[in-house]
Amino acid sequence: MLILAIDTATPWGRFALAADGELLGYQPHNVTGSYADALLPVIDGLLAAAGRRLGDVDVVAVTDGPGSFTGVRIGVATAKTLAWALGARLCAVSTLAAMAADRLAAEPDRHLAVPVLDARRGEIFAGVFRRAGRWVAEVAAPACLSPDDWWACLRQAIADLEAPAYVGDGVALLVGEGERLRPELAARGVPAPRSWIPTHPATARALALALADPALRDATAISPFRLVPRYLRGSDAEVIRHVDATPAAPSPGVDIHSGLDQAEDRS
Repeated sequence: MLILAIDTATPWGRFALAADGELLGYQPHNVTGSYADALLPVIDGLLAAAGRRLGDVDVVAVTDGPGSFTGVRIGVATAKTLAWALGARLCAVSTLAAMAADRLAAEPDRHLAVPVLDARRGEIFAGVFRRAGRWVAEVAAPACLSPDDWWACLRQAIADLEAPAYVGDGVALLVGEGERLRPELAARGVPAPRSWIPTHPATARALALALADPALRDATAISPFRLVPRYLRGSDAEVIRHVDATPAAPSPGVDIHSGLDQAEDRS
């Protein structure tokens, strides 16, 4: 089973190809603008390097947010289109869950992860996840809050605030740094080694490998006509105009489509 996984939710694009739990290719691709021109050439190059064709893909997996509005929208739209056109199964996961899964895969001694993305406007996207086999389960659901509000949530959800693996470009906003380090952490004096990684992890790699598990494929499968991005808050344009243009659910009538049924035939 050939699995193509993509994450364009941040400027740090991640793309991976795996078959039956074996990684065939992994390609980071950072962008400074839009993924519109770069996305399909990166996918084509990844497949070509592995000696595979687009028509060989059985599963298209995507991170569906939160993150950059444009990045999430382009990644989700591309994944939906590919899955429908190929008759492949579509699987979607939270960007934060994929970040947590890769971080925990790299740190086998840790069992909790707190992925954090800088959401701008003085807010962060974050969540708390625990290890669950090759994937993760939610401890605190992803949300967009101020760093102080998220820290208050962590104080309630986690007994030892140094135990999780923190990862993402919003880590410093959450835990602080230097003289602004959170008092609960600074008061401990010389710390044990901490896992605070400010870079974007190999989300697509973790997702492509984890989807070798049929149970995870079933749990994350969704019809291309039902997938709605998880933005977690309104866009700048919506805030300025005081409107909500993001659907919370698919439009009525999507059951007339059979995309998921077609994909299931190939799983």
